[in-house]
Amino acid sequence: MTKKTFLIYKIIAVITVGVITSISVNHGNWYLPIASLVTAWVLLYVLGSRVKEVMADERDYRIAGKASGWAMRVYSMLSVVIGLILYIAGRGNEVLFTVGSVLLYSAGFLMILYSVLFKIYERKNDHD
Repeated sequence: MTKKTFLIYKIIAVITVGVITSISVNHGNWYLPIASLVTAWVLLYVLGSRVKEVMADERDYRIAGKASGWAMRVYSMLSVVIGLILYIAGRGNEVLFTVGSVLLYSAGFLMILYSVLFKIYERKNDHD
């Protein structure tokens, strides 16, 4: 299978999952979207292993690492600043207070997750 054929399958999978999710959520069914997402994930994994061409090289991984690092930094900073503003300004408004709390907790969780994963990969590289 070529990369182009795999890309077509990915697009079809995304469209199918999107349609199933939107219809299922409108009908109050939350199990079908999860099942379709897992099915598409497994199917794309199997199809991806059959691609004969190189899917990504070291340069792609290096660029992805830089992009994810910057995305994490920007999201953390913005969510902390906006979360603090909403948290402080929303003392009388439950919705703003809750949104601020969610942003602050999500930024904290992201930073803890990054630290844990960094330590895991650091140890893994030390063993190699």
